[in-house]
Amino acid sequence: MRWDARLWRRLVEGPARDLAASLRAAGAPDARAGAVVESYLRLAAEGIGLGYLHPPEVAPGFLTEAFFRLIPSGLAAVPEDARARTLADCWNLGENLEHAPAWWRRMFVRLLDGGASLGDLAALVERAGREAFGPPGAALGGRTRLDWIDLGAEDRRFLPGALHFVAPTVVCVHDRHEPDAAVPTVGAWLVDPPVVLGSMGCAETPGPASDRLDLVDEVGRRDPRAADVRNAAANEWRCAVTLETSQFIVVVRPA
Repeated sequence: MRWDARLWRRLVEGPARDLAASLRAAGAPDARAGAVVESYLRLAAEGIGLGYLHPPEVAPGFLTEAFFRLIPSGLAAVPEDARARTLADCWNLGENLEHAPAWWRRMFVRLLDGGASLGDLAALVERAGREAFGPPGAALGGRTRLDWIDLGAEDRRFLPGALHFVAPTVVCVHDRHEPDAAVPTVGAWLVDPPVVLGSMGCAETPGPASDRLDLVDEVGRRDPRAADVRNAAANEWRCAVTLETSQFIVVVRPA
């Protein structure tokens, strides 16, 4: 267990007070509002101790988002007899995400960035699972487009090297000089527009480069800046390449 007294004080003096005020404004008697806030704070304390909660500006994650924004702003709108269950559901979802692959956690948080509310969570879980693990709508084979994705923003020393797909539209890129890299692997979600998912914490050894030379050659033909291909990975829906002289990766996907 680890404890962050400053983060706890910030939660008590900010989101917890906001939650109490919103519950009272919704007509909850003081005793019932107090019981809900107490449950919120017990879970928040456990989350801090387990390292699940962080300052939102430092390490955004689902439980951080839930306890700083979703619950304080949305729990009062939930029927009174469902508030305890909603708190428990948020906690259980957050714990499940903490044990999920890093790229899936980050994908879920990116989907939350659209301003989702507590009432949206069930649908968001279904959408995230579908978009993470389901096949995209179109496969490679017809018209395509190229996307250039800058991975250097995660670490200016990051030099993309070998790469491999961990899901139909999620690629994990390894730093070519891993021992010296602060962020040895970075993920990218190859949708429109592409999304950099941040550090992957990946310990896998990428397999050999893709033999889809038709797709790799297409990158060089379509954009002369991508003529110096270093590594490539491809599946039925996406192709991604790293370059000798760039912190970008180039992606081929259906137009």
